[in-house]
Formats: sequence, C-alpha cells, structure tokens
Amino acid sequence: MDLHRRTGSPECLARLALGSVLWLLAAAGTASAMDLREAELFAALDRFDHGDRPEGLESLYQVTANYPGFLAARIIQASLLITEDLTETLADLSPRPDPSPMDEPRSEAYARLSYWFDRPRPGHLPDVLIEAAPDRMQVVIADTSRSRLYLFDRAAGQWTMTGDWYASIGRGGTAKRREGDDKTPLGVYFVTMWVGDRHLSELYGAGALGLNYPNEWDERRRRNGYGIWIHGEPRGLGSRAPRWTRGCLTVSNPALEALARAAGERSIPVIIGERLRWLEPNEHERRRNDWLARVSYLNGVHRGLGIYGYPVAAGEESTMILVEFRNRRTDGRRWWQYWRENGDGVWRIAHEGPATFRAIHHKGLPPRMPPDGLHRYAP
Repeated sequence: MDLHRRTGSPECLARLALGSVLWLLAAAGTASAMDLREAELFAALDRFDHGDRPEGLESLYQVTANYPGFLAARIIQASLLITEDLTETLADLSPRPDPSPMDEPRSEAYARLSYWFDRPRPGHLPDVLIEAAPDRMQVVIADTSRSRLYLFDRAAGQWTMTGDWYASIGRGGTAKRREGDDKTPLGVYFVTMWVGDRHLSELYGAGALGLNYPNEWDERRRRNGYGIWIHGEPRGLGSRAPRWTRGCLTVSNPALEALARAAGERSIPVIIGERLRWLEPNEHERRRNDWLARVSYLNGVHRGLGIYGYPVAAGEESTMILVEFRNRRTDGRRWWQYWRENGDGVWRIAHEGPATFRAIHHKGLPPRMPPDGLHRYAP
C-alpha cells in the first residue's frame, strides 16, 4: 500500500483530519487528558485494533507526518508495517540485551505501546488515592512501572483524571536511598515550589515543581539527596527514555505547564509508586470508608483528614500510609503521621510531626535567584 499516494490529496488529508478528531472524541479512556500527539497516536492504534486497519495505518502515518520529531511513533509505525499486528510489534520493540544508538527511542516506543495495552479503565481510581484532605483539590500520582504521571481533580466529592502523561524517571530506577544514585524516590511527597524556565537551564524545559524529598520518614530511614523535581523536557528533544533523569520525574512541557496551573499557589500531594492497582468506584469507596473508620478509631476524629497510600519498594515487608490532619493540640497546624504495618496485621504510627518544608527542599536552586523567580508553597 502506497501511503504517500493515498494521503497526498487535500480531500484525503481533510477526511483523515476530521476522522481523527471524531475518533478522539469517541475513543474511550483519557485521550483528552493526554498530550495531543500521544492522543492521536493512541487513536490510530485504537482504530487499527478495532479492525479498520487501512484507516488505522493511514491515521498513524498522519501522526508521524504531523509530528516528525515524534520518534517513538515513527518506530511503532515502522514495526507495525512489518508485523501487521500490535502484539507482535510490542514483542518486536521489547528491550534487547545488546545496546545500540536506537535504544532510547525504542524504549520510549515500547513504554508508550505497553501503556496503550494496559490503560486503566475509565472511572477507576488508583488504590493509593484513599482520601485527600478537604483543601487538597488536586493529587498527582506517578506509576513508574507504566512510565505515567496522572493528575486527579476533585469536584463535588468525585475524582476525575484530568492528566495522563508519559513520564521518565531516574536512570537508576526507583527507591532512592542516597545522593547520586540517580534513583527516583517512592512515597508520598508534596510540591514545595515552582521555578520558571527563565531561571533554569534548557534541561528543565518549561520549568520545575520541587518536591519535599527527603521527607521526615526518609530522614529517619537515613535516606539523603536533594533536588527531586517534576520538570519539563528540553525543547526540540526527539526522544526521552523511560529512565532518563538523575532522579526527577520528567514530563512534556505542556504537561508540566498543566501541572503548574493546577498547583496555582498551593501545595499538592504527589504519590510515587510502582505498578499501582486500580479500583472500580464501589471497591474504591469501600476502601476509603474502611480507612476513615480505622483512622478515626485508632487516632480520633480530626479536622482536615487526608489518607494516602504510601508506596514502598518491592520486597519490603511493611505496608505504609500517610495520614494528615489539622492538629487541635497545635492550634490547627497541619500534622503528618506515617503509619506502618509490618506483616502482623497491626498498624502503628512509625513517625509523626508538624508538616514542614525545610531549607534542604530548596537546595540545588540556581544561585542569585531573584525574588520573583521562585514561588514557595506552604505545606
């Protein structure tokens, strides 16, 4: 099939453009929350998978024509033209033991296509999002095994996924332990600041949102390091592997700008985990009610209660959550409790204290930062 000839006329291009828009609007999932080029890629794959293979391939060609720098889409297209099967294409793009110059775009293509196969069902929620404090209207959740970063917004007591973006993590993987290990931490963190792009190098793209790593629990576990941010990517970058950073979370610049708008002038929780479990609404509500009852029974009823699943590294025997509330004993200041269960079924408060963002969380900022260049958030 000569795709160039079939898509060359203005009438055909117009038909493809209209078809892509209609397919995006009809596609299930979170297309509206994705970066546009990935939403168009997934729409083309959906069309191919639903049996409309010629139109699916033409739509895929249109994606690569519209975004010539989208190397992952070009690699998926090249493989699919040979295999003519999405499952075989996924196998063809799977990681190889022999390194090559194409490893980075291939690994991105594999991560994006893997996620197309493994997208959460519409309306499902991750199990770590148990209950946010009443003043937390947004929560950011990273699933490092899927190379994704999600933004959830709350309205009328209901959570909606409003952001679903491809994300890169540290070259060393996850479960950060020490400075220089190039790993991304696992746990519950909070946005401490926003730094605009004119005060950072091009590596950070549109800017950066700082996180409060190391938190109090990290320090108790003798974990160190600093400068863990969510930031953008260099403009014009052709490919970004799933493991690309020195420990930060990196998303596209449009995604980073959307996160910055969501944060506004407030801190928001950021939960970083691996292979998150997604729950249908009724199961999620049962889990939420169970934890609300448990926390109230063991800890008393508090104002401003929030409960977040606290991801831990694979192989750790303990399970954790983070509880936050307005402490009556400290004039209503926000208080954080780290709860832990060590496999015996008994939950204990492993550490607690006032919610604070300390000076170390701002370490690594450019020198001579002007006053208007840094927006600090309170916990």
